[in-house]
Amino acid sequence: MRDAQQTPSEAFPLSSAQRSIWFAQQLEPDVPICIAQYVDLHGDLDIDLLRRAGRTAGAEFQSAFLRVIDVDGEPHQFVDPALENQDIPVLDFRDEPDPLAAARTWMDADYATPVDLARDTLVNMTILQVADRHYLWYSRIHHVALDGYAAMTVVNRIAELYTAAFEGRDPEPARAADLRTLYDWDRDYRESSRFVADRDYWVGRVAGMDAGTTLARRTGPVAAHSALTGTALPEELVRDLTATETSTVSSSSAVLVAAFATYLSRLTGHDDVVVNLPVSARTTALVRRSGGMLVNTVPLHIRVDPDDTREALVGRAQLELTGALRHQRCSLEDVRRETGAAGDSSRYAGPQINIMLFDQRIQLGPLRGDFHIMTSGPVEDLLVNIYQSGTPARTFVDFRGNPNRYDEDELRIHHERFVTLLDDFVRAAAGTAVDRIHPESAAIGRRVRRTAATAAFWERTLAGAPERLELPALRRRPAQPSGTAELDVTIPADLPALTDLAGGGA
Repeated sequence: MRDAQQTPSEAFPLSSAQRSIWFAQQLEPDVPICIAQYVDLHGDLDIDLLRRAGRTAGAEFQSAFLRVIDVDGEPHQFVDPALENQDIPVLDFRDEPDPLAAARTWMDADYATPVDLARDTLVNMTILQVADRHYLWYSRIHHVALDGYAAMTVVNRIAELYTAAFEGRDPEPARAADLRTLYDWDRDYRESSRFVADRDYWVGRVAGMDAGTTLARRTGPVAAHSALTGTALPEELVRDLTATETSTVSSSSAVLVAAFATYLSRLTGHDDVVVNLPVSARTTALVRRSGGMLVNTVPLHIRVDPDDTREALVGRAQLELTGALRHQRCSLEDVRRETGAAGDSSRYAGPQINIMLFDQRIQLGPLRGDFHIMTSGPVEDLLVNIYQSGTPARTFVDFRGNPNRYDEDELRIHHERFVTLLDDFVRAAAGTAVDRIHPESAAIGRRVRRTAATAAFWERTLAGAPERLELPALRRRPAQPSGTAELDVTIPADLPALTDLAGGGA
């Protein structure tokens, strides 16, 4: 990094969310914490016009021209005007045997390439041509510069600028806040009573959930590429899911969270589970139309009672979601710090569920493109993406797993089983007992709990027993009996056999 003598006068500290990303990147320098996305465009694209729109939007949001520097050992940021003239390359894959596959391979490699925060450009845009009238408008963005919400906002603004120029009219004026304003907004919040109230809310919600929740059977470091499996949901299921928005007081998001909590509860054998939820943390109109890195992850504590009805569980999930949105500016990292667990990524952790049930198509003049997310960053454990894509739009459920924690078969089995559970859960009547929904995973859940009960029984029973018993078979027996030692154990009639301990939930 640059030293303090080279610090521009306009440099200022990173926001709390940016600092979390910056520190995480220092711990794993070879695993870039980047967003990668592209818009699939068919038609006559005006490449020069798209380049100009990209540069204009970059200047409006400032994040595209962000630099990170060191000031007395602390990371700071400033907007570098020299980056306004950076090149936006066009790569031509039309001579490749399979141009589309070659372009995707290039993008996969690009977003996995390590980023030097002190020297590299943090926001990159590239146009990949795969046929005479077929383009992929690709962006790779480091999370310290833009979060996923802001990245989508910038893409839409570029499309708006392109369309206005194509149609020969003036665009709507820029309405994004500058990065210094966003930093001040975050700093003022952290010095306010609202932060204290939000912090106290989350500390109360995670009490007793220190270990978090995971479907993984092993630990492992993050990787640049995630294991991926996904499928489109049946149209009838999507209609039933979205119908909850008008027929009940609960949202479709609450239904999805409740269904996933049910799956987690069964496969882990726990009534209380943690689901991590990404939230925009953008609580004003000005901030929602701005760039920057503000997105938080919050821990949802969901209890799945054995006697729950579907309606009761969805209602409980809705209360959790409502509370999360009211207190969304206090992040999971804040909660860990306040509870003495700073730096412990397992504390209050759970699979992430990212719900994006909105049309993600992008309009550039007469061209309508499909928006695709390649990565939202490295996955610590498991990310469940539920989103719309394609023309016509379909709803997909993707499981992205840390390959050092899940192999492809494990991920596929979890994904297939959850999708069938979701189908049963959505179609079940409100008063249906949750235990009667999706018998396959319900049976697995009962087996997991029996196994856990067996293990707990023997741990309690054998507590205090010697770790090794010296048996007499391999030594000379004394002339007189040496006496015996007895351990009386009363085994409950409903306790499963020890052989059940070898069984697995997955």
